[in-house]
Amino acid sequence: MHLTLLALFATSVVVAGSAHAEPTPAENTGANTSIVRKVTGKMVFRTLSDGRIRGGEDFQLLVHPDGTRQIFISKDFRAVNGQQTLMTRVDARFRPLETYASYWTRDGFKGSMYVTVSGNVMNAVAFGPKGRIETTLPVPQDISVVHHGEIMNGWYYWSEDPDSTAPQTSSVYVLNAAPRGDAQVAGFLTEARFTRLGVEKVSTPAGNFDAVRYRLEGLEPLEMWVAGEDRLLVRQTDVKNDREYVLTELSIAPAR
Repeated sequence: MHLTLLALFATSVVVAGSAHAEPTPAENTGANTSIVRKVTGKMVFRTLSDGRIRGGEDFQLLVHPDGTRQIFISKDFRAVNGQQTLMTRVDARFRPLETYASYWTRDGFKGSMYVTVSGNVMNAVAFGPKGRIETTLPVPQDISVVHHGEIMNGWYYWSEDPDSTAPQTSSVYVLNAAPRGDAQVAGFLTEARFTRLGVEKVSTPAGNFDAVRYRLEGLEPLEMWVAGEDRLLVRQTDVKNDREYVLTELSIAPAR
C-alpha cells in the first residue's frame, strides 16, 4: 500500500514538473549571435636588412555584441626557439579584463600567467618551474597588459589622446616573456611613453591600410602602424634589432 502511494506521488510530481517546464529553444541554424565579427590572420617576423623569415604569428579575434573583444594568438618565434600561447579579453574601450599567456624559450617551459583586471585591482597568478606565485596590486584606469603578442600592440594605446602630437604616457603591466636561467615568467608595473605620429597609408601583403603611426620611446624605440576599428597592428619596425613584423593575411567576417 505504501509503495503504491509513493509511486503515485512520484508520478504526479513528474507530470506536474513537466507541465511547468520551459520549452527547449529551437536550435540556431543561422549566424552565431554571440559573435558580431570574426577576424583571422597571420603575421610574419623577418629581418629588415635581408628579409629573412624568423617566425610568425597566427591569430583569431572575436568581437561580441557588448563591444568586448577576445583574441587568441599562437606565436612561433623559431629563430630563438620561442613559442607563446596567448589569450586576451578586453572591454569595448580595449581596457583589459583578463589575459592568459604561456611561454616556452630555448631553456624550456618558463611558465604561464593568468591576469585579471576588475576596476582598479589587478590579480596575477603565475605557474611554472618555481610553483604558484600570486600578486594583487592597485592599477590606474589607463592600464594595459603587455604579453608580447605583436598583433595586439595597437591595443596598448587605447587610452591615448588622439588629438595630441606630443609624447604621451600609459601604464602597462609587462610580462617577462623570456626569463633567463631557472627563472619563470613574472610581471611588473611600469609606464610606457609613446608619440602619435599621424595617419599614413601602409602597404602590406595582407592589403593596403590607412594606419595610425606610433613611436614607442625608450631603450629600444619601436614604430608601429595600427589600423581599423579593431586596432590591429599591420606593421612594426625595430631598427635597433634589425626586425620587422608585417601582416601577411587578413580575413574579416562579415566583410567590411
